[in-house]
Amino acid sequence: MTLQRDDFNEFFAELHGSAKPFAWQRRLLDAVVDGDGWPEALVAPTGSGKTAVIDIHVFALALAVANDSPLPPRRLAMIVGRRVLVDDQHEHARDAAERLARPGDSPVLAEVAKLLWRLQGTPSEKSTAESPLLVAKLRGGVPSSRRWVDHPTAAAVLCATPDMWGSRLLFRGYGSGRLARPREAGLLAVDSVAVVDEAHLARQLLCTARRVHRLVPVADRKWQGPAELRVVETTATPRNATGGVSVEEADLDESALLKDRMCRPKPVTLVPNKDWPAGKHARVDQELARRTVELLDTSGGGTVGCFVNTVARAVAVSAMLRDKRVAGRDLRVLMLCGQVRPIDIERLKDRYPGLLTTDGNPNVDVIVATQTLEVGVDIDLAGIVTELASGSALAQRAGRVNRRGQRETGPVVVLVPDRKIRADARSGPYDTEELTAAMEWLERRAADPRGLAPWALRGEKPPVASPRRTLLQRPELGQVWQWARTSDDLAADPNVDLWLSDDLEPDFTVGIVVRGDLPADVTEAAKLINLVPPREYEVFGLPSRTARRALTAARRAADERENSAAIPVPNPRDAILVRGDDTGPLEWTETNGELRPQIRSGDIVVLDAAIPLFTAPGNGDQWTPQVVAADGDDESTGEEEVRLHPADDVLEATALLPGGPKPGEVVHRIDLTREPVLAGLLTPTDDPETEPLDEPEIVRAWLHGHADVPMAGFAVDLLDAERKLLEAAKSKGATRKSKVDVVVQRDADQVPLRVVIIDGRRATADEYIRQEWTPSNRLVKLSDHQAAVAKRVGELAELLKLDDELTAVLREAAQHHDDGKADPRFQVRLGTSVPPLLAKSRGTVTPQLLHRRQDRSGLPPSWRHEQRSVVEAWRAIPAELDRDLVARLIGTSHGHGRVLFPHPSAALLREGDGPEVREIAAALFDRGDWDELIERTEQRYGVWVCAYLEAILRAADGQASGEGR
Repeated sequence: MTLQRDDFNEFFAELHGSAKPFAWQRRLLDAVVDGDGWPEALVAPTGSGKTAVIDIHVFALALAVANDSPLPPRRLAMIVGRRVLVDDQHEHARDAAERLARPGDSPVLAEVAKLLWRLQGTPSEKSTAESPLLVAKLRGGVPSSRRWVDHPTAAAVLCATPDMWGSRLLFRGYGSGRLARPREAGLLAVDSVAVVDEAHLARQLLCTARRVHRLVPVADRKWQGPAELRVVETTATPRNATGGVSVEEADLDESALLKDRMCRPKPVTLVPNKDWPAGKHARVDQELARRTVELLDTSGGGTVGCFVNTVARAVAVSAMLRDKRVAGRDLRVLMLCGQVRPIDIERLKDRYPGLLTTDGNPNVDVIVATQTLEVGVDIDLAGIVTELASGSALAQRAGRVNRRGQRETGPVVVLVPDRKIRADARSGPYDTEELTAAMEWLERRAADPRGLAPWALRGEKPPVASPRRTLLQRPELGQVWQWARTSDDLAADPNVDLWLSDDLEPDFTVGIVVRGDLPADVTEAAKLINLVPPREYEVFGLPSRTARRALTAARRAADERENSAAIPVPNPRDAILVRGDDTGPLEWTETNGELRPQIRSGDIVVLDAAIPLFTAPGNGDQWTPQVVAADGDDESTGEEEVRLHPADDVLEATALLPGGPKPGEVVHRIDLTREPVLAGLLTPTDDPETEPLDEPEIVRAWLHGHADVPMAGFAVDLLDAERKLLEAAKSKGATRKSKVDVVVQRDADQVPLRVVIIDGRRATADEYIRQEWTPSNRLVKLSDHQAAVAKRVGELAELLKLDDELTAVLREAAQHHDDGKADPRFQVRLGTSVPPLLAKSRGTVTPQLLHRRQDRSGLPPSWRHEQRSVVEAWRAIPAELDRDLVARLIGTSHGHGRVLFPHPSAALLREGDGPEVREIAAALFDRGDWDELIERTEQRYGVWVCAYLEAILRAADGQASGEGR
């Protein structure tokens, strides 16, 4: 088929269960395809289907390819400051990507997939397992997705929080490795569109993003490539400015479904209470529980919600509702707070199918939640009971009521104070000003029979909290040039919070992971975490302030137990910190006489699973573990302490869910101290320099020979299942030998300690076990590798429609980017001293072997082959090309050299180098010419454009290396 505009209806229906797009969604597609591109504003109330922006992005790209017309931005960033909405948008985008990978008998999905593959210059038959749409999640406390950076020509959807997206845009990505920062900044600032949801809560981010839009093209040379960043703000209510796309009254007349969603009444009942917010907390808990039971009795069926403002109150109210003496009968009550792990949500969904969808689950009576269900979760509650909160929070909570519009009404019961709110009153994250404004607004809404229906709120918007800062900050070019020094060890690492948050003291997100097999020695524990880094599904994401308080209290309690115990107890003192590509012991500093953890946005803290830090032990029927500070909930109203428990290690838990593990996930771990036979087989008997062990084959053979061993039994089952998958793949042309990856951890003496078995399907999807060296079992000649990268970068440049001059520059840089590897010392480091010159290490390379080769090579520590490559290539760069830009791309081809390299010219040179080579090296790296070259190229082309070109070259290098070339 040939894709046409009218095919959007069918495409949308395939992704939304036969539903048709609303009129405003079609208008947005028209604006993207026919108008000036993405509009500056999108006005769409809660429940009107804003997530369809993802579908519009995908279809618009495919349609542009089909018509050979100018492409809209390849990368769509969906940005919102609520973790649960990020997760929900990510799930929808991931579902769309999976449908495009396996379109089945849908002609429109197959055609869209084929057209999106053309963006990458790849036939659609490339792989039945891969999708032409790349999807990534960028939020604090979650290992950052990286695959989107490796494919700059691909269609991509990035779901992100403001801090994680904005910090990457400004070259300071929270949770990113230092060397990845310029790639991310370049790709987010060029050929991208950012859709900022709840824009009234992200004024500073909008200001920063729109400033970047203006700064990207500021350069001496006009940029002729893909367009600079576009920014779209979205809101649920009309703003003063004109323009953009919005939901109109006529749209309701066209769609009865949309009209019911927008207009069905949600009447408000106010319940005055003398104890709220700061009175007898047990009485408040009882009142909330009692009102929830009453609503359940009168709702006419379906699950009801109870929204509270703190985790401590959620725990207390859940316990009361489960108490038959309070509820009058046995109720099925689930508690969901924002700090829950994705795997725990999956467990609940497995136990209660349809729970977090509009279909619901008839076996669940009540869901007790904090802010986690306010937005994003497409759930359809029969009614809700809620504490008074901010106006915007109440509107969002009401958005979960009668979401499909199939009930005549959706009652909202709000517990409020029976008197004027005190000046010092607070409830969870909400202060007096927010609560007072919400109370006045809510009294007016209670007098209107429409209540909190979304369409009714267009005329009376929820009150917005006063700005926490009166002056918004604009980034200037001088600041950007400083941020772009990503590889330098600066005296103080720049903090870009001021340009990202509306709060002058932002509380961004960090993650906590528990593992049950952490060695007592922190150095060994860090090595194990490097071997098997945190997976997204096992991370508790929580505000950094809560994490600091929780960890501090847990350490204080552990220190007290340690002082009185005869045997060691697990202690957060020995936690491991994962920050981007760096893994090591968590640092603690003394503040006001107490030790506090040094954590920041994007960090992940790995703890021993025995440490009590959670509201529930996990893996239960109705309880999910939530992180909570031991001395009460963060920003609490004084509730009594919550009893704390350990949480379960879930690294292998996905293997137990329906469908089994996903590609790249850990399915089994073997402690070799308990399996001496396997340990003996893996203990090296020969020099690994000449006889590298084939560890996967040894482990597979052992597993098949020990099927009766309980620890090995599940892995054998996996291998059998994978063999069937392999047979099916072979029938479609696949040649991969194994579907199971095996990783062995060893100590300093090469004694094997642990074996980790990973589902190896589409191994490239495992974005966390990556090595810069990319060891290969085949010989990769240096000349062949550089030629392959030059060919690939030319293909990428053609797909991106870069001009001939820049394409030639990229090809020239690729042809010389690894010239420095020809240094005989570096060849020793690669494991050879005889021709041919190699580009990669061959065979299994352990850290210990790498250290021994480093010692033999005579190279100084931190020696970078790219720095030598610049010297080698300098004279060979054709005069007609911009030598500065070619040299810059060579020197920064692995993220180093922005701006400084660690060594002067003396470390680069060797015996036999002539005077001209020595002069080039001295001028560049002793007398400051390299620093000036970096500045000249950034002034000539622009800071972000330089980063974008670096990203293209590095992507070509990574793609060629990934193919073993």
